[in-house]
Amino acid sequence: MRPYDSVLTVTKTYLGPAAESFLARQCQLALKIEAKEITKAQFKELSKAVEIAAVRFIESSKAVELAKKIEKL
Repeated sequence: MRPYDSVLTVTKTYLGPAAESFLARQCQLALKIEAKEITKAQFKELSKAVEIAAVRFIESSKAVELAKKIEKL
């Protein structure tokens, strides 16, 4: 499984069908890459961006939970 697929699977449990576009946007803004190019080494940086951005769509506690799961992948 590619790193992107792992992140997408986890993110879908929190954001549903919006997960793909959400990840694409966070990767572009925070990492300056296309989402499908992400590597495991970038998960920590992505998790920080996800935590900040996800609170606009889900509860703060769930955003923190999502970020931690991404970081641990």
